[in-house]
Amino acid sequence: MHPLLRKLLNFELPIPAFVVGCFPAIFTIGASPKGKLPQKLMRTLRCLACPFLGLFYTCNIKNDETALYWLPKSCFIGVDGSNIPYKPFGHHAMEMKYSDANRAVLEKLEDCMTNASVMERFSSLASAYYIILGLIVGISRVLVPSICEDWPYIPLALAWTLPAIYRRTVNARLLVDDPKVAIGDGKITMQKFVYDEDREHMHSCVVLTVLASIAVPWLSVILAYFTPPKGFFCRSKYLTVFCTIWTFNCIVAYIHHWVGENNKLVNRIIRIWFSACGVGIAMLLIVLGLLSIEREWWIRLFGETCGNTCHEKKFTF
Repeated sequence: MHPLLRKLLNFELPIPAFVVGCFPAIFTIGASPKGKLPQKLMRTLRCLACPFLGLFYTCNIKNDETALYWLPKSCFIGVDGSNIPYKPFGHHAMEMKYSDANRAVLEKLEDCMTNASVMERFSSLASAYYIILGLIVGISRVLVPSICEDWPYIPLALAWTLPAIYRRTVNARLLVDDPKVAIGDGKITMQKFVYDEDREHMHSCVVLTVLASIAVPWLSVILAYFTPPKGFFCRSKYLTVFCTIWTFNCIVAYIHHWVGENNKLVNRIIRIWFSACGVGIAMLLIVLGLLSIEREWWIRLFGETCGNTCHEKKFTF
């Protein structure tokens, strides 16, 4: 039997704290009030496969619009009573018209909200702690070349989840029920922004979100590249697989949002693709966590070129 399997079966394999600590970050970024457990897990996988999905909700949806985000576009109408062709968020954002009808709907949506518990806030803070600490350790490895040990790659690879952690911890308002069920056949009247500055601000936020979704994960590759011995070796290449998938999916998701997400067939294909990528990313993260336990496993899995000796040039980090 393979030594790794023997350790797993005998519970001799210690799980690093930073691996366990990052789990809440993954579920925080993919939190959803809709559907049962399988549907919620699918949402988590899609957000894990595409940082832009989770960050769009975190960075572009105001606290008082949290429940509105999860409503289908059929729940929104214009001031003339006609249906709105796109969901009124992001590049297609509109503002809510102040009216008694809208106020009544908002009161129903408020019943779907609850305050985050102390445990939920603490678990989010624990993830933030390990992610920030991973960043500090990664930078120290670059600045202090004499340190000869692996550093936690997983927290840094998930650094893009920090905005969601911040929102969960500070704002602490959670959506626990499906808002569509709460409002029934109710409609929300939307109108164009009164001020052009508000519309331009929303456009800028979406652009910054997609740029951050693409750029931030690559920090882990850059730090791994400059970690002695410097070069594009096994660990950098492994992290590049993550970042390549994330970059491609973020671009797809941004274009999909830009065109309005109106094609049902395309919507279904993208959901399936993101779900499949989420499963792949999750498996890669598990393997990376195991590799962080025993540095020799890099050699066993990928060959001698992935050695772990910092001082010998023939081995590469």
